[in-house]
Parts: sequence; C-alpha cells; structure tokens
Amino acid sequence: MPDNRLFIYLCREEVMRIGWHLAQADSRDDLVTDPLRHADFASNLADRLRHLVEQIQNDRYRPRHLLEIDIPKSGLSVRPGNVLPIEEASLLNAIVYLMAPLLDRKIDKAVYSYRLAPDWKKKVKHGESMFREVQVEFPFLKRGTIRSISPFEAWYERWPQFEADAFRAYTTEGFSHLTKTDITAYFENIDLRLLETLIRSLLKREEGKTLQLLFRVLEGWTRSTSTGTPVGRGIPQGNEVSSFFGNLYLIPLDRDLNHFCHGRAAKWFRYVDDVKVFTKSERDAREAVFIINDALRRLHLNLQGSKTEILTDEALKSELDNSELDMVEKAFLNVQKGPAPPARHSTQVTAALKPLRRLVSKFRRRLPQSVKGLAGKENRLFRRLMTVYGFCGRPHLKEAALAALKELPELRILNKTLAYLVRLDYRTHDETLNALMQMVEGEQLPFPYQVAVTLKAMEDLHPAEPKYVASRIRKYALSKKRHWVVVQKALEAITTYPYTAGHAETIAEQYLKHNHPMVRRAACVLLVRSPDTHLRKRLSSLIYHPDHGLCCLALHFLRLVQDGQSAEQELSRMRRGKQGDVSFVRAIPSLYAMAASERPEVAENLNNYVAKLSRSRSVKVMWHRGKLLRLTQWSMTKADKPVGRSDASSG
Repeated sequence: MPDNRLFIYLCREEVMRIGWHLAQADSRDDLVTDPLRHADFASNLADRLRHLVEQIQNDRYRPRHLLEIDIPKSGLSVRPGNVLPIEEASLLNAIVYLMAPLLDRKIDKAVYSYRLAPDWKKKVKHGESMFREVQVEFPFLKRGTIRSISPFEAWYERWPQFEADAFRAYTTEGFSHLTKTDITAYFENIDLRLLETLIRSLLKREEGKTLQLLFRVLEGWTRSTSTGTPVGRGIPQGNEVSSFFGNLYLIPLDRDLNHFCHGRAAKWFRYVDDVKVFTKSERDAREAVFIINDALRRLHLNLQGSKTEILTDEALKSELDNSELDMVEKAFLNVQKGPAPPARHSTQVTAALKPLRRLVSKFRRRLPQSVKGLAGKENRLFRRLMTVYGFCGRPHLKEAALAALKELPELRILNKTLAYLVRLDYRTHDETLNALMQMVEGEQLPFPYQVAVTLKAMEDLHPAEPKYVASRIRKYALSKKRHWVVVQKALEAITTYPYTAGHAETIAEQYLKHNHPMVRRAACVLLVRSPDTHLRKRLSSLIYHPDHGLCCLALHFLRLVQDGQSAEQELSRMRRGKQGDVSFVRAIPSLYAMAASERPEVAENLNNYVAKLSRSRSVKVMWHRGKLLRLTQWSMTKADKPVGRSDASSG
C-alpha cells in the first residue's frame, strides 16, 4: 500500500507557509521579477494558502501557465528561462521541503550541489534557503555586511569547496589527468518519466499522492510538439526547485562513476551537471569519457563534444590555478578591515585595492576587445573585480562594464555589470544613465531580455536631473510594439521617476489593456501614481477583473487605501526594515497607495514616516518625499481643498 504520509504533511497550512517563505526567498533571483515582489499574495497569505491546500486535498489543483522568456547566452544564442507562478512555487518548495531530508542522504558525498545545510531547519525558520548554496556566497563577511549588499549579485561563487577539493586532488593526491564534460541542454532534456522512476526508487515507501501531484505539475509545463503532443521532457530553469531535481537526476551517473573509480586510481566530483573526473593515466581518462557518455545516453542526455576534453600538464595546472581569484578575495578581506560604507575612499581602502591594479588594467585596456568573449575563469575574475570595486564605490571598471554590457550578452555579465554601475557614487549616474539609454535607443542590445534588465537597473540609478528620464524611457519602450518584458520593466522604471499624476494615469490605463498579465500588473503598479480620486474608483473596478493576478494586486492596493489597519501593518513592516534609498524606491507604489487614503490617521503616520527620510542625496528620492508630504498634508490639517495628485507639479 502506498504510504501517503508526505501528502498528509503537505496539506498542513504550516508546511505550505514554509513553502511560501522558501518560494519568496528564491523569487529574488527570478529571471523576471514580479512588479510588487508578490506583496499582494503575502498580504492575504492565510486565505491564499488555505485555498491552495483545499484544491490539493480535493484533487482540483491544476498547474498554471509558466512565464517563459529567452535568456541570452554567449554569442547570439539563447536558452529557455522560466518563472514559476507564486502559487506553484510555494507548492513545489513545500514538496522539496518534505522530500529533501529524505533524498539528501541518498546522494553521494562527491556531489557538492544542493545539499542540505547543516542548520537547514533554522534557515527555513528564518525564511532562507534550506540548501548550502545561499549562505556560502559571503563566507568571510559578517551578517550585517551581507545584508548591506544583499540586493546585488553575490561576490563569491557558490561552489568554493567543489573547486578547492578538485585543486587538492591535483596538487596533493597525485592525479595527473582531468576529464571535463558538458551536457547539451541539460535541463531541457531531463526525462520526467525517468526522474519519477528514480525518485520513487529512492523514497520507496512514499509512492502516493505527493509524487503524483509533483509530476502532474511538471508534466503540465513541458513543451509540446507541432502536433500538440506533449514530449514529457524538460523542467523549468532559473529556480532552486529545478536545480534540486536536476541534481537528483544524475544519481545513476554517480553510481557508474563510483563503480569506475572502485579499485583504480581515480576520483570524481560533481556540481549539478558539471562533472570532473581525475585519473592518473590517459587510458583511464579516456575510459571515464566513455563511462559518462554511456550513463548519459541511458538518461536520454548527450555529451557536448566541443566542451568535453582531457587536460594534463600545463593545461591542467592552468585550469585549476585560482591564484588571481584568490588575490581578489584577499583584497576584499582587507577592504573589510577599512571604514564601513559609504566611507570607502580612505587611504586604507586604496592600499587594499592596490594589488588588484594589474588585474583591473587587463580589462581596461584595448576596450572593447578586452571584455569581448570573456569565458571561464576570466569571466569570473572580471565579475569578482566588479563586485569588489562596486562595494568600494570605485569607478575604475566603469568603461569596461559598459563595454561588456554591449559586447557580451550573457546573463551573469549582464547582471554583474548593471549591479556594479548602480553601486557607484550618484555623481556618476547621469553619465551612466545616458550611456545605457544610448545603447537601448540605438538598438545596441540585441535581446529583449537585455533591454528589460537594463531598464530595470534604472530604478536604482539616481541622476541629478531625473525628471526627463521617465519621458525618455516612455518614448523608447512604449512608442512601438515592444516585447512584453521590455514594456513591463519600462512601466516599473517610470513608476520610480518624477512624473505627473495625469500622465501616469494615461499610460497605466493604456497598458491595463495589454495582452500579457505581467504588463498588466506593472500597469497597475503605475496606476497608484494617478490622481487619488481616480485611483480609488479604478481600484474598486479592477478587483473584479477576469485576470486573477491583476484582481489580487488591485485588492492589495485598495486595502492600503481604505483599510487603516492594513496601511499601519505595511508602515510597520517598512519601519522594521533597513532605511535607505533602495528600500524607499521599492516601497514607492505602496507609499502612493496609502497617500490616497481618506483616513487622517493613515495620512499622519505616513507623513511621519516619510518626513524622517531627509538625508538622501538622491534628487529622485527627495522629489518623491516632497510629493508624498504634500499629498498627506491636507488630511492632517483638514484643509478645505485637498492638494490632490493632479495639482502637484512634476518638477
């Protein structure tokens, strides 16, 4: 008889709540982020989770459509990227929360990826990932420092121990040959039937409803042939759930490698689909390739021949040499001993960065050739240098970052260059914004995703003359038929810049009719910038919209407008969080929604909160601060004529 104990646990609201917290943490790295970071789901969390549990218990749950977007790779190729709907992400994370402790013990110790953290229960309790990956990003920094840079890409790669043990195998254990492999389109080719069979064999007793539910969801997301036949292959990419299942899928390969290494001088390591096999002879190295190829064929996968190679002597030494990366890490350690941000321009920090000058000059000279086609270790070195110099606010790599953004349309470079540019001093932001807009307007970024992420970065830029930026974004992104992700991120960026209430209303109304749900959600976020009388009326109508996501978002904003308790809870959450320009910009939609409230106590509390944000050097932030103070002043003083959004200047 099937043992459905996992399903019984899954249907508990507290377990589904854990799934939500894990999904929320993972969504920060979504390929396309939600316009309000799922705040509407969180504001009505208990009811949403109860509804989800009720659907699962009564076998009425059906997977929703995945958000699909092509992600640029090296050259002009792309890979499919996916974003899970937040309900599905919560459900799948709850399933992984229950399965991972049972499955982790089945994975070989030579596999480094997506293993349970020793304190995984404590991490889950704090809404953090249950795997080791996240917390090794900053192994040498204090938690307070980690929080200060958390909105930006990690400084430290997530496989340090994987690399360290591989290096040790060469330097101290006498292995002379390294077999490197690469799997063609790994996640796209995972066979769901084989994955299900494998997981059932590992869990043994748990063969009931949980696995049926899991694979019903995964099968609902697979691509179909031109005739409409589902192929039953591929799992969504770009989230922790898929990485965990992708890690499990290669367990049969692990078994074959253990059998290969038994009784001979050989050793293997794996990080998801990155496999390294060390041997002491050319013959064994060649046999390792055959073993891997045979194992992958049985899993319906293929080796990528051009990236499968056997390294020896100087090539192997060069492959494992991380001395330059170690130099950057050491410099960063020394930076930590200097003044805390933003006092980063001391002689002590300059001295800490001095050993990196040669490495920096490598990328600054001969632009753009020096950053064109960066791959492997050079790619990683460039990204780490940008992290260090961005943390210190040093603009030495600014031109190199802009050149790489244009010349190298690869996801990690795209994210890192933009993260670096927004970390620089506000005095550089006008020039940076102009350079980015010239790339966008000049069609120098070939992929819609590149353009969208660049527009998204403009939210975190603070130019000295911000009032024309929104109009420039609008003129480019909203004047022609653009890709939906470009339109979405343009609307989100416009929301954060000085813009008249009337113009915001006009644009929002236009794109509330768009055919893509994410664009409609972004338009609803911009709608809160419209005149308050119109906003209250429009939100009241949108809560009946047939688009469920738009309906929930409108209801969330309407609660902030009409319900004093909801507004106070939101303000309380903001007070508990870190105060600064980044958090203020993220909160702009909620602040404007609360400013439309007719309740004097809400206006007074909002006014008090905004009034304290007076130390910013951002012209953009101070413009919004002044606007919000004016919008709340009428309710506090009970003036005869409200100031109103439409009466305020955009200047």
